[in-house]
Amino acid sequence: MARSDLVRILQAAVPDTVRITRRRIEDVRPLRDEADLLLGADGTHSLVRRSGWPGAAARSHGVTVLRGTADIDPPEVAETWGGGWLVGITPLAGATRTGTAPAGTNWFACLPEHRTPSVAEDLAHLRDVVGGRRAPIETLLDAIRPETTLVHGIHTVPAIAPVRQNVALLGDAAHAMAPNLGHGANTALEDADALAAALRERSSIPAALRDYALRRAAVDQAWRLGSAVMLQMAMMQSRAGLRDRALRRIASLGPL
Repeated sequence: MARSDLVRILQAAVPDTVRITRRRIEDVRPLRDEADLLLGADGTHSLVRRSGWPGAAARSHGVTVLRGTADIDPPEVAETWGGGWLVGITPLAGATRTGTAPAGTNWFACLPEHRTPSVAEDLAHLRDVVGGRRAPIETLLDAIRPETTLVHGIHTVPAIAPVRQNVALLGDAAHAMAPNLGHGANTALEDADALAAALRERSSIPAALRDYALRRAAVDQAWRLGSAVMLQMAMMQSRAGLRDRALRRIASLGPL
């Protein structure tokens, strides 16, 4: 599902009784004092987390991600691991071929940290690193353009408890993770479901928050750690050959 579609579905489900205000927040402590329950669902660089969990600032994985779309049919659907880089190619969510018009391709790449003043230079560096490796990647490199490309890093949050006093963290605010297991958005939705269930089932907010932490803390941290391990495996440089031989050996054993 395209994330834009998911956001529209969630926004449409908000009851009319919910009061929505929008303003810039510099300090969440007054909000915490005024509220029965404060939820921090404000992302990787969460102000709520930084206001109540000292030393829990997001940390960089030391890699650069380039991702975007291309106006071509996907030359393949795969993720290629190299020596210190990876490239993924998938169909563009919700897109279908119409006549001779291509369906569209979603792509992403990960490299050791490297930034330049312009996206065009970043793409030139990507071509230097992964060019000439495989034909589908070459097809993709010929089609990608700076205007449809984003460049950013990957940050994670250290292991923390998702509840402190009357404050609960959800999603990336509680457990920002590498994207390599494809489960970051899923865990955010599961957090919300678990917290809603705990608030319905328990007679008090403190009891509900304890229940929420018990349901989600270990699960979310397992996904966070697993995603970090997968990123490290995918981005191996000096031991990439050993990794590839091990994976071929595992594949030769057949379906598990």
